[in-house]
Amino acid sequence: MAHIGRARRALALGAAAVTAAVLIAGCSSGDAGNTSSSISIDTSFDADPQATQDIVDLAFGTSTSIDSLPAEAVSGFERATAQLTDEQIKTALSCWKQPECTIGDGPVQIGIFNAVDNLWQTTAVMDIILQAMTYPEVGKISYSFVSDLPSAQAAVRSLVAGGANIIIGYNAFGAAMAPVFQEAQAAGAVVATYTGETPDVGADVINNQVYAEACDAGTGMADVTTKDLGLSSSDQIAFLFGTPGNPQDTIVTGCLNDELTKENGPKIGFQQDTDWSRPGVAAAASALISSGVPAKAVLNTYADPIPQLINAYDQAGVPVPAVLTWTEMNELFGLWEERVGTDKEFPLYYTNALVNQARLATTNAMSILAGEDIPARTALPLPILKAEPGVYQADLPGDFPGWSSLIPEDVMNGMLQ
Repeated sequence: MAHIGRARRALALGAAAVTAAVLIAGCSSGDAGNTSSSISIDTSFDADPQATQDIVDLAFGTSTSIDSLPAEAVSGFERATAQLTDEQIKTALSCWKQPECTIGDGPVQIGIFNAVDNLWQTTAVMDIILQAMTYPEVGKISYSFVSDLPSAQAAVRSLVAGGANIIIGYNAFGAAMAPVFQEAQAAGAVVATYTGETPDVGADVINNQVYAEACDAGTGMADVTTKDLGLSSSDQIAFLFGTPGNPQDTIVTGCLNDELTKENGPKIGFQQDTDWSRPGVAAAASALISSGVPAKAVLNTYADPIPQLINAYDQAGVPVPAVLTWTEMNELFGLWEERVGTDKEFPLYYTNALVNQARLATTNAMSILAGEDIPARTALPLPILKAEPGVYQADLPGDFPGWSSLIPEDVMNGMLQ
């Protein structure tokens, strides 16, 4: 598997530079054709094929053929190659995390709802802002943090009442959000989500969902435990669930179990909800160690709290087992890399940052608003990557979410100040 390692920083800057002639302020032309609203939107975009391939490889952390991706996903990655002007970078940074800001003169208003105020989640917001800047039709962006289902429902209603034509967010609450999404559609808004699939709902609830194929990822994690780690049915592993009953982890664990059974692989001997939080993972790690379950690997779908798992094992004087997680997390990479070549080394596997899917959701929502036929689901591969020395970025903070987030370096530097 070709790995995108030390070249990431250069690609984050250089892939867009290839398209220096394609400035965001004037990137589109042509007739928008029929639209699903009274707003005329031009969705055409002239991208350099090699720049698009470079961005795709960066986004997935490994060489990934454009031909293997849905057409609407490629359209989103094409726009991610657009070069930012200094003025647009300044505007994006001033808008970031603000409840409302103006990025242009267009009539389209994008409303964002997002859970948890951490850099990983707010990087997704920046991805939406940067992608929106490739559309002259976007004028205003509104933004709401949510902490639970009631606040998420209230946020969507408020954004729609405030005039949002598009609602974009990470839906951690599954089908429970369906009624408010349908209210938003009834009011004329397009609803798009990213990162996690909401199973068993169609386009009448969420116009478009961009997500990694959770079942394939579960199968891939099973393959790592049996083929890379050499575990068998006599071994046990642990799975740290996110929010209770969340659809993503439900799919992952179901397919993980099916594949482990098929491969005569290890059993899941421990599972506990963590809310994908550091306190939750710390509590689950302590419970796992106290349980006496000899887990040879610990699996979860969010890297940010994994340092708490490592700390718990260190404090208990127990060797850290193999870790299989989703997303990137610089602090985790640093903890792992400093142990390489020592008796405390442990195998580490991870995925791309996932949040770049927010860019694709933005493009899909704009295309739907323009009257184009976009599938209800944009399913993406999720390659599992084995950590290699050099993955740690020593000059960047621990919560840096990785260059696969598709945030240009000058923008990321501004976000980290």
